[in-house]
Amino acid sequence: MEIPRNSLQTSRRGRSARLRVTDLPMPDTFFYSNNVSVSGQIDVDLTWHATSAPVQRGNGAAGSESDFDRFSGELAVASCEGSGGGAETGFGFRTGRLTADGFFAELGYERNGVFLT
Repeated sequence: MEIPRNSLQTSRRGRSARLRVTDLPMPDTFFYSNNVSVSGQIDVDLTWHATSAPVQRGNGAAGSESDFDRFSGELAVASCEGSGGGAETGFGFRTGRLTADGFFAELGYERNGVFLT
């Protein structure tokens, strides 16, 4: 899903980033006896902070097309926290504070596809 250009902001040194979208249109699709979709919208506010030095990842254009290493990037382990919510006709929700504690988050830069060469 495309997000507005100014929704993702990064720090000058790339050690933190924030994704913030408000009232982003998002269809809510149901798969029962037929495909029914209703208009919905979401709010997301997430912040990442690098907790390690960046590490070079991937094998660039030399990577095998059948493997998952055909990219080039500098990625650092990160912490992540934020909140979110959504709404559609007759229903809405808000999360409490969300974190990546005990899970996995990374922050960095990556090139793949036509941008790899």
